Amino acid sequence: MPMLEVQELEAGYGPIQALNAVSLEVREGELIAIIGANGAGKTSLLMAISGIISARRGQVLFCGRSITGLKPHAIVRLGIGHSPEGRRIFPRLTVRENLELGGFTQRDAWQLKRDIAEVCELFPVLGTRMNQLGGTLSGGEQQMLAVARALVGRPTLLLLDEPSLGLAPLVVAKLFSVIAGLTARGIAVVLVEQNARAALKLAARGYVLEAGRITLSGSGQELASDNRVREAYLGEG
Repeated sequence: MPMLEVQELEAGYGPIQALNAVSLEVREGELIAIIGANGAGKTSLLMAISGIISARRGQVLFCGRSITGLKPHAIVRLGIGHSPEGRRIFPRLTVRENLELGGFTQRDAWQLKRDIAEVCELFPVLGTRMNQLGGTLSGGEQQMLAVARALVGRPTLLLLDEPSLGLAPLVVAKLFSVIAGLTARGIAVVLVEQNARAALKLAARGYVLEAGRITLSGSGQELASDNRVREAYLGEG
C-alpha cells in the first residue's frame, strides 16, 4: 500500500482551478519529483496535500486514511512535514525558537532537544546561529532553517517546495546532499524543484505537471531521457 495516494484531486482559488484530476502515489521511503513550468500547479498540489487549500473533488490518503478536509496542524501531527516555497520562517524569532515551533507536536522536551541537535548536525551553520533572529540569516541559511524546522516535526513524509530557488550553488549542493540522505532515514520526500535535472537525478520516480494535470510519469531516469522533458525542462533542443 502506498504511503500517500492522491486520487483525482481538484483544488483552486476562487474561480481559478489549479489542479485538475491529479492522481499520484508515494511509497514508503521514496523520493519523487514533481516538475513543471511556473503556474503549473506544483505549489497548489503540496498545499492541498497539507490541507492549506481545500480539495474541491477527489481525496488524499495517508497510510490508508483519508486526510481530505483535515486542518494543517492535524496533518502535521499525522507525520506530514512541509517546507514551503519562499521559506516562510518567523523572522522575528530566533533560530532556536523557529526550530522549537517546528516540534510543536512533540510532548517530550528532552526528545525535542535531541531532534534540534540532530538537525544542527545536518546543517551545522544553524548550530552557530541559535540565538540569531531568523530574519537576519542569509537566504541559504533561511532555507536550511525552513527544512530543519520541518524535520524537527519528525515527519515520515516531507513536502519540499523549491528548496534551491535563488540560492548559491554551494548552498544548493549542501541542501541536495541532505535531501538525498532523507530516504535512508526512512523519510519519504515529495520534491517540487525548478532545477528539473537535479530533481530527476535524485528521484526514484517523477511526475510532470502541466496546467494542473499530470501529463507524464515514470522513473527519474525515464523522465530525464524523455525528449519532451529534455526540451521543455532540461534546456535541451
